Amino acid sequence: MNTTTFYKEIKEIKDFSLIMDNDNYHKIPDDWFVIVSDIVDSTKAIEEGMYKKVNFVAALTIIGILNIDKNSEFPYIFGGDGASLIIPPHLLDKSKVVLLETAKKAKESFDLDLRVGVISIKEIVKRGSFIEITKFKVSKDFTQAIVRGNGLELAENLLKKEYTNFKIDENFTYDYTPDFVGLECRWEDIKSPKDETSSLLIKSTNPKKSNEIYQNTLNKIHEIAGSYTQRNPIKEINQLVISFNPMVLNAEASVFSSNIFSRFFLILRLLIENLLGVILMKYSSGQWSDYKNRVIRTTDTEKFDDMLRMVISTDKDQTKELEEYLEQEFQDGNLAYGIHKSDSALMTCLIFERHGKHIHFVDSSNGGYALASKELKARFKSKE
Repeated sequence: MNTTTFYKEIKEIKDFSLIMDNDNYHKIPDDWFVIVSDIVDSTKAIEEGMYKKVNFVAALTIIGILNIDKNSEFPYIFGGDGASLIIPPHLLDKSKVVLLETAKKAKESFDLDLRVGVISIKEIVKRGSFIEITKFKVSKDFTQAIVRGNGLELAENLLKKEYTNFKIDENFTYDYTPDFVGLECRWEDIKSPKDETSSLLIKSTNPKKSNEIYQNTLNKIHEIAGSYTQRNPIKEINQLVISFNPMVLNAEASVFSSNIFSRFFLILRLLIENLLGVILMKYSSGQWSDYKNRVIRTTDTEKFDDMLRMVISTDKDQTKELEEYLEQEFQDGNLAYGIHKSDSALMTCLIFERHGKHIHFVDSSNGGYALASKELKARFKSKE
């Protein structure tokens, strides 16, 4: 096995319900590494209205490492207030440079403290955990990683509890200049097609029955909220509205400008680009006429990294029925869950080619996964 191309060679599954099939998974090579980033006190930042900036910084780690080698493929998970990536060894040194620069930008641009660290797969195995991978083909334009095993959870805990052992030395140097080009956040918040858009985190608490619990939960979500397309919070092109609000564009401008004056002119340039984009999408044929559909086809709304992470739209009755089901499963000792409800979704975009490769990270507005995680942890604690 060529460990460098390991992930690229994995066969894709084409139905999200197959994520519980053992035959679809492959162990990560033991010479790979887990990259973890986590915003310190993200809940407080969100409560202060900084949820868009929190999402943007979480995505910054991913775009920076993806840009190191655009021919390499490797798994990554967007968590709302942080990110996890699993990388081959040839990307390690450049990734360290990216992480240090990302933490610097998070602090200087947004006054957010970003923990960043590296944990080897060998270390994860040594501590009794593992990571297995498959790939889910969301659409013809987008394939996402599906991760199972408790290795990512262990890596996140090690970053928080043993930070001095796994943080990157601030004096680390390598001849590489990080590239964050392609990270955009230019859409207005996207109104829910139903009553609510919710971020869901669902974690099995019964390891012996995890596959069954997750499969039953997916089946129940399908029964209550409808198919993937029916519950997707972003499914109509008229939902997508390019923003001309300088405050919305400020996150992107803050990363790519060094002072208030250059930021002003960058925001002005973004406004002009957005105006041109609106005109091209409205009046042009060819690739621009399909641009919004491409965005919809590349949204990252449902994933699995040893817990279900989903952003779905539901009416109030569906939300109530879903919460009742999850609460009963929690009381029965099968799972813990967190849910954050909003009336809209927030989308942060990674654009590699304007009419080529896209990834659009979706979270519910006003806190999303981060506040759902707070609720999830509270449920775990209540059972201790």
